[in-house]
Amino acid sequence: MKNLVLGLSLALFGVTPVWSSTTYPERPITMVVPFPAGSTTDAMTRFLSKEVEAELGQTLVVENKAGAQGSIAAAYVSRAKADGYTLLVGTNSTQSANVHLFKDLSYDPAKDFAAITQFTMNPLVLVVREDLPVKTLPEFLEYAKSRPGKLNYGVGNSGSLASVQMLKDMTGIDAMDIQYAGTPQAITDLIAGRLDFMITDISVTRPYVEAGKLRALGVTPIKTTRALPNVPTMHAAGLSGYDFVAWGGLFAPEGTDPAIVDRLNKAFVNALKSPRAAEFFDRQGQEAFPRSPNDFTSYVSAQTDMWGALLAKTGRAKQ
Repeated sequence: MKNLVLGLSLALFGVTPVWSSTTYPERPITMVVPFPAGSTTDAMTRFLSKEVEAELGQTLVVENKAGAQGSIAAAYVSRAKADGYTLLVGTNSTQSANVHLFKDLSYDPAKDFAAITQFTMNPLVLVVREDLPVKTLPEFLEYAKSRPGKLNYGVGNSGSLASVQMLKDMTGIDAMDIQYAGTPQAITDLIAGRLDFMITDISVTRPYVEAGKLRALGVTPIKTTRALPNVPTMHAAGLSGYDFVAWGGLFAPEGTDPAIVDRLNKAFVNALKSPRAAEFFDRQGQEAFPRSPNDFTSYVSAQTDMWGALLAKTGRAKQ
């Protein structure tokens, strides 16, 4: 009660109550992941949550709320109390793509969140089912062009949707997309032969590529990735200029005390710069890319414009 009275008194004079940030965190923090357990975003979050617990002195609880390209989770966090105890692990889907994909989005990515830090840049990889009779990107494109509209591909997040759209724009191939609540389910169908190809996260496909259950034809960044060193970039494999990455980061509800945002930024940036993180993200096929809150805000804004232009061509904008 004394803390409440002190906080209200200070607020009347435009002063941020000291106890709101200097004692933070006083209880466990929930990190809400917008995709299913087993997804790249989930694995990244579970790793980082453990890395920062010692510095913050509290448990970080990971909660998965999958569906609607991450908008269920984002809407949930946007309505949470702005006290630093409920955070969103946002991605290009939740923060830049969904505003263009959904007509009645139940949150505003630009107004409802305070950016904390970017986590990673995420290269993707084009994979095909093991028995598809192609071994290179040029062979795949020739095969797809000779069968317009007959191939299908899985979409578990907006990165998959936009990266294939870029491929279609640059090559003229025609294929049908199949929507999934998350990438793991789509990978299961690809391995089972119910899908023909996907462009998706390296971390969830590499074990199947190494086991011979999927075939990797090209990675999406313009530079090769250490996670799949023997797989050419799509640019080098013949699709000149193809360059695409997804990304993820951490957000709090808008109105969160800037001192809390800075506290979280420091803890996660330290974790992202650690040798353990470098090793983990190498295995994941990701690149740690910490930013300040202001830099991350500017980056997300620019990405929102870019994704809008790209997704306008998919025919799925503003559903």
